[in-house]
Amino acid sequence: MDLDPKALELFRQGYDKILAGLGVLGYKIDDENFADTAARAAKGFHELVLGDTCVRTEIEALLAKTFPAKYGEMVISKHNTAFGVCPHHLLPVAYRISLAYIPTRKVLGLSKLSRLARLMARGPRLQEDLTHELALILHEQLDSQGSAVYVEGLHLCMAARGVGAHEARLVTSAVRGVFLELATREEFIKLVTTPQSGIL
Repeated sequence: MDLDPKALELFRQGYDKILAGLGVLGYKIDDENFADTAARAAKGFHELVLGDTCVRTEIEALLAKTFPAKYGEMVISKHNTAFGVCPHHLLPVAYRISLAYIPTRKVLGLSKLSRLARLMARGPRLQEDLTHELALILHEQLDSQGSAVYVEGLHLCMAARGVGAHEARLVTSAVRGVFLELATREEFIKLVTTPQSGIL
């Protein structure tokens, strides 16, 4: 996915000011280790935050490529690692996302659930909103019987500053359609929270 040149330049200008702030704090920003730091940091930040229109277009293309459903049970992709930033501090968030749906007429290719999770995470979104939107996409746009999403987030705004809660994880979940039924929801939660063993 291409980076937006205008956004990249604005990010670079912002990092120039951050470096100037480090100079005020006594750091020698004329040191060669800081050469081109603003440009590198801008690129790294932009890779965490993709354009919303670009993400939506990619998701539409992803959902357009489906296969006829010959299976009417739960399809789960669990423990997908994804990264984004929190909108409150613009600090990174590392996510572990598990998602599921029960097909009606169509199923996604094997890699598409993981790709969907990673695409949606790449923006300044609240974890709660990310969880809700993923469930909505899998239920409404995929026209499934229901969907479920379980997200664990390690937020650097909590882990690396303030309370220093490096062990804390924020957990959110969302269910739609048939997953609103208690037994189906419990089956999903049990499957995605059971410690991994066996294959790899």
